[in-house]
Parts: sequence; structure tokens; C-alpha cells
Amino acid sequence: MEADGNIGFIGAGHINSAIIRGLLNDEDSFNRQRLMIATRSVESSLAAAKDFGVYTTNHIEDILAKAQYIVIGVKPQDMHALLMQLCQHDLSEHVIITLAAGIKIEDYRKILGDEVTIVRAMPNIAASVQAALTGIYSDDGLSEHDENLIEDIFSAIGSTAWLDDEIQLDGITALSGSGIAYFYRLMQAMAQAGEQYGFEKQELYDIITLTALGAATLAVESIDDVEQNADFATFIDQIAVKGGTTEQAITVFNQQNLDEMVQTAMQKVVGRSHELGEALTKDWA
Repeated sequence: MEADGNIGFIGAGHINSAIIRGLLNDEDSFNRQRLMIATRSVESSLAAAKDFGVYTTNHIEDILAKAQYIVIGVKPQDMHALLMQLCQHDLSEHVIITLAAGIKIEDYRKILGDEVTIVRAMPNIAASVQAALTGIYSDDGLSEHDENLIEDIFSAIGSTAWLDDEIQLDGITALSGSGIAYFYRLMQAMAQAGEQYGFEKQELYDIITLTALGAATLAVESIDDVEQNADFATFIDQIAVKGGTTEQAITVFNQQNLDEMVQTAMQKVVGRSHELGEALTKDWA
């Protein structure tokens, strides 16, 4: 296939744009001639060409002819119309990578068929700063070459987690996709509580953000420390010593059933994801 190894992006929204920027920052691995973008209009195509300096078009068939790996980053409500375009072409030698939440591989196959290699990937908003966690799943036996290239694509925006079962994408949605907002909500509550101590708004933002960074850095530093066998409870115990100040806060969280609250919140996220996916795909055939 003439397009072997080339990567085509359909849509130039936030996530696709973040991936493209990440790949262009690693030109030793990804020559910009290997990257191309298809958008809906001539105007958006010209804007993408100006932003990224790669081949752009507003014709899907151009991307399919020039790229083997197709990364779909369109709004979920636009997915059906796009798939109806794609199914008019022979996709047997392509790898279709979709970033849409809530749409199962079996739904894509209703339109694209069983001969197409389909990969679902779920990044999060931190892709914009190359700090995303992307969950990746495919029901096909991907070749080592395919796996490596897909890994390279999403490593350009952060870290990856390869999943064994599609249902785990629900967990990625609840833990990582929406998870950043959970941390922001806690940080917001801390900022509001901190006002009583005389800090300015910007001071609170700085203090809480740097505290969160410190917590995350400590946790990340322990990921590969097998001997330490770190978990979050261990970190809490190190700080919330018996009879100390932090223990008082943790006791309040426990009394207010924080664990149950978070579990319910995550279940709501997954439930809504299913609702949206089913609403979009109920008439697909």
C-alpha cells in the first residue's frame, strides 16, 4: 500500500490538533510528510495547513489514498455521516482509530463491516499539554507494527494504557476522561475554604495547584518502585499520622462517605456515556 505508515487525521479539533503538534515536535520519528489532515471545508483546511504545515484537504478520499492510519476526531453527532462516507471505500488495508466516547466497535462495524481494523482510543483534555492518559482497545489482533505506531501516536500526547476488554474504556472514561474535572472540583472546594485565611484568589490558585503537582509527582515517582509497593492508602498514612492534624480532615472525608460519593459519580459518568452512545447509534445499520 502506497500510504503505508502515513497518518491521516479527519477533523482538526482539540485532540487531533494536540496529537499533530506532539508528533511534529518529534520530527526524528515523524516526518511531517507522513501527516495529513482532512477537514469539512476549504476554509478549515487552509487554516489547518497554516497552523501545521502539513498536507490538508477537504476531501476524505484524498486522505484514504495517502494514509494507512486514519484518526477520527469529529464530534459524535457527526460520526454517522462520516462513516457513511468512509464505507463507500475499500478500508481493508487501513487502520481506523476513533476517539469518540460511548460508541462501541460493534456499532462501527454495522456500517464499516468486519474486514476493517478498528481501534478505540480515549485521551483526555491534558493532551493539550502532552500529559494525557489514553486508553486504547481493539478487537482485532493488531500486528506488532500497528501496535508500535499507535503507541507512538498517543505517546505524543502523554501516556497510554492498552486494554484487554472494551468495557474497560468505561473505566477510562470515568477515571481519566472525566477524572481531571474531579480533581479540579476538589481544588475549587479547597480554594473556597482557603479564603477564610486571608489569601488572595491568585495565591490560593498557586498554593493549591503546586500542592496538587507535588502530590502527583510523589505518586508518579513511586509507580515503578516495586519494593515500596506504594498505593494511595500508604501515602495517606504517611501524612495523616495518628493524633495529627491531617487525620482530622481524613476522618471528615470518611464520615461523609467520600468513597461512596465518588463511586456514584463515576457510575453516573458511565451511564451517561452509554445513554449518549445508544442515542447516537440506535438507527445505525
